Amino acid sequence: MFHLKLNINQIIIIMKKTYTLLFVLAVPAMFLLFTSGILFHNGSPGGKTGSPGDNGANCTGCHSGTPINQEFMIYSAELLVQGYSPGQLYNFFVIAVDDNANKFGFEATAEDASGNKVGTFQAGFLGATQTINNSKAITHTALGNIPVVDSGTIWMFTWTAPPTTVGTITFYAAINAANGNGANSGDQIYLTQFPSSPATGIIDRNENNALGLYPNPSTGIVNMNESMVQSGDKIEVLNIAGQLVYYRTLSAGENKIDLSQLDKGVYFVKLGNRTQRLILH
Repeated sequence: MFHLKLNINQIIIIMKKTYTLLFVLAVPAMFLLFTSGILFHNGSPGGKTGSPGDNGANCTGCHSGTPINQEFMIYSAELLVQGYSPGQLYNFFVIAVDDNANKFGFEATAEDASGNKVGTFQAGFLGATQTINNSKAITHTALGNIPVVDSGTIWMFTWTAPPTTVGTITFYAAINAANGNGANSGDQIYLTQFPSSPATGIIDRNENNALGLYPNPSTGIVNMNESMVQSGDKIEVLNIAGQLVYYRTLSAGENKIDLSQLDKGVYFVKLGNRTQRLILH
């Protein structure tokens, strides 16, 4: 039995490969060739995420075998850095990797500590996902069970947080790494969770100047409010996947950092309990 423990670096590699090959999903002929070979290839029947609200039910209700618990198969890059804010929209990924699989399927949902479904899901682009259970869960489509790179796939979708804070929210997903024989044998089921607490003010979505970073957007040389810097403070810069890409210990009053070596994109600059979004262009 193949068992691969994912980490953030592997996720990024998969994502990069996926983005270069996503055009495969848009080719209509592929739809005709690959929509069979997995039970419920049109999507989960619902209530199969392994969550408390689904009474622990998962894909093994139809597929034989013992599920494997796995980390980072569902995650939001934004929520790796910050907690959720009521009513805000977040990008999510479900990633599946298994050398023995020819097809993949999934179902995901979000629940509070009491097992109540919270927030709403929206399907991603290219027709690979669809919502079910009144948009309280999301699953693959027939097109979305096609591996997009090597022995893995990635589904992209969004989730909107509930209108009020409801405490810690946990995202649950069950992934079927299927052998494609059209039966319920020989498949591997993975269960994964991703918790998120309410935003604590580390990033205030209505506050765009938490560290006084300027210019923002920037070409690389970034200034900050020197009154916020004390000797020995550590500044960290994370990319949108939550990876630490820059780290430095500052001197008192130091107010400039050089990020010109980083790629263009969106980053989060952290100093103590303050974080600000920064765009490099």
